[in-house]
Amino acid sequence: MADYKETRNLRFKYRSLLIGVVASGAVLAIVIGLAVGLTIQRCNERKEETVKVGLLFRSDVQSAEAMKEAAMLAVDDIRAHREKVPSAAGIQVHTGDYDGSPDGALQTFRRLYSQQGVRLFVGPDTSRHAVHVAEWAMVNAPDAVFISPRATSERLTNATNTIRLSMGDHALALALYLKMQSSSVSVVIPVHIEDIYSTDLVQRIRDLADDLVNDITVSTSISYAPGTITNKEEARRLTEQLRDALRDNPDAVVLLVSYSEAQFILEAANGDSTLLGRMWYTGDSLALREDILRSDDAKQSAQTVGLYGLAYAGEGLHSKRRMRKMQKLADRLKRSPSVFAPLAYDAVNLIYDTCQVTRTTDAQVVLAHRLTREAEWQNGLSGRLAIDSTRGRAFGDFLHSFVAPQIPDTGKVTVAMTGSWILDGLSQVHADLDDESDQQGGGRRGTEVATSDLMSMSTVMSAAKSSASLFNKSDVMALKALAGNDCRNSKFSITATDPATYMQVQHDFTDATFPEMFIVSTAYGYSLQMSCEKPEGPVVLDVLCPPSINPRDEMTCVHTITYPVTDQRGRRRLLSSSGSAGAIAACAGSTVGCGLCTVISEGACGPACAVGVSSARGSAAGSSTIICTELFAQGHLDAQTYLADAAFGRQLAAESPHVMEGYHTLATPIVWLMQRSDTATDIVKTFALPWARHMSYLQDMADEGDEFGAVVMEIGMTLSGAVGRVTQGTRAVMALGDVILIPVLIAMVTIVACLAMRKNNDGMK
Repeated sequence: MADYKETRNLRFKYRSLLIGVVASGAVLAIVIGLAVGLTIQRCNERKEETVKVGLLFRSDVQSAEAMKEAAMLAVDDIRAHREKVPSAAGIQVHTGDYDGSPDGALQTFRRLYSQQGVRLFVGPDTSRHAVHVAEWAMVNAPDAVFISPRATSERLTNATNTIRLSMGDHALALALYLKMQSSSVSVVIPVHIEDIYSTDLVQRIRDLADDLVNDITVSTSISYAPGTITNKEEARRLTEQLRDALRDNPDAVVLLVSYSEAQFILEAANGDSTLLGRMWYTGDSLALREDILRSDDAKQSAQTVGLYGLAYAGEGLHSKRRMRKMQKLADRLKRSPSVFAPLAYDAVNLIYDTCQVTRTTDAQVVLAHRLTREAEWQNGLSGRLAIDSTRGRAFGDFLHSFVAPQIPDTGKVTVAMTGSWILDGLSQVHADLDDESDQQGGGRRGTEVATSDLMSMSTVMSAAKSSASLFNKSDVMALKALAGNDCRNSKFSITATDPATYMQVQHDFTDATFPEMFIVSTAYGYSLQMSCEKPEGPVVLDVLCPPSINPRDEMTCVHTITYPVTDQRGRRRLLSSSGSAGAIAACAGSTVGCGLCTVISEGACGPACAVGVSSARGSAAGSSTIICTELFAQGHLDAQTYLADAAFGRQLAAESPHVMEGYHTLATPIVWLMQRSDTATDIVKTFALPWARHMSYLQDMADEGDEFGAVVMEIGMTLSGAVGRVTQGTRAVMALGDVILIPVLIAMVTIVACLAMRKNNDGMK
């Protein structure tokens, strides 16, 4: 009995101990689970971190709408990036459209600040509105930060909560003053609206005239209050004053600093020889305003006076990335974007990237940590950002723009643009740097960029050379002759990008309607296509020219001709021609010494600029890849990717000639098969098109690369390099030609293609 009780007590003890252990374990598990859950929750909360951005743009002007859409384009790109990188912070945008008044901007800011909790703002975009809002916020909302894409007023220097992505009034005034000085201007009559931007700019120019060389006289201003000129009739009072002033100063030019009123002022001046017999300058982008170009009277006046202006554009005006983004924006707007739109795109990216670096959305921390120092970011369009001690851009370019003069006989000369022209030569204005920044990066790096009280004239360069090509009708007909004498019903199509609007411009001609001269901008590349009918079928000639980044570039155009081959079941193939050198003369592919102004004023660039276009075989063998040339000829590859491929080929030929040698050895039999078999073309397309797309990405002609294309490129470059070495060595030692190697090489290519496709399939699994 005692043993039974003892045994039972032991059982109770062990059972209690077991229950205690289980209960303790359960409690511990709950605690650990809660801790893990809390950690996961905190991690998820960190992943859900959101950057709030407020957009302060006017709703009554198209330029502001374009900047707002550019900002939203940046938001779309950030969200697309976040889909690939889920740990990146989110972005939330609150739009604050307002009417065209400073008080409207302030009320909208206060609503977003108090009701939506926004502390980081893009805008306001004009100096008058930005000063009004920033000064109020310094007292009543000290934790708000503004990045203004367009405002230039140096009165914002006192507003420590504002960053300007444009350079200050001083830099613009200096660039404009030196432009007028180079044009031997002696008297300037300012006509301007009475606002912060215009009055400050005119006063800056007046101060420069007094303090520098004193060879330009700035007369008393003719000014008007905001809102007093809303039509042509109201502008007549102003033009009458200007007419009297011009009569008293026969050598004077006009400095017009205006906004939408410029259209009505130019309309009121139409037909008046006294008003339109002088050059008109502007400190704004009036030459690019669509309301002026759409009004027949205003455009005619602007053409007569050669309305000439400067507008800040950041850096890298003709970068391929900038072109792509602005063309995408133009498609979204259904019209050309504002020249300031890239700055609005940059502002959003700068806010977001800075918050990512600092891991905070605290506006003052963001401002102190990075925005007041030199900053670099990957997603900007207007170049590297450097802020000076006045919290404005320290470096950058002012683009020269003017409304092109009228062409008396469009049957003789045609210009591929929508109405205005941006010169590729830019005025670069920046402040002198301190010693520390000079030592840390070639004169452009440092923790903060200082500015001097008076900028040095030696820091301003005004090349102002246009980058344009001139097609002479005789040269184009010489190209046509390559197709043979029996070429009938010829059609010509020239496509270019308008440098002022980023819009695609296409002109179609026949033999009878092709003008004596055709001027096309080379800034973003262009193409000429000729097609005609021959007894055996259609013939197509393509001339593709890549973008010209600056006026000193020597463009290398790609020239191909395709025609039917009756003994190969009607398949088209590339014609190897060596007789097209010099077919397009007078500046085609070159810009040295051949500006658009020279073309219009003198009628031609002259024989010194004659440059030939590479032949079809020459471009294939010397620069671009012949497989992609065949794909382009068959219509499987677009022109933009083909140009990028050609540029990559030229670079490869210069840097690794043995790789190019091996590639052409491998590609020649493949192209031979592609010209005779649709199946061969389909097989080649599976690895050649991804490779071409990846080359386009490496040439900055696409936003994203191709993973499979990168694999194919790596294998192809390695194999081509090996074959090139073997081919060169074999030729040197044994003097063997390609014929012996072709069977072996075809087998090697087949094996490599199978391996690449298998690797791609494994990757997809």
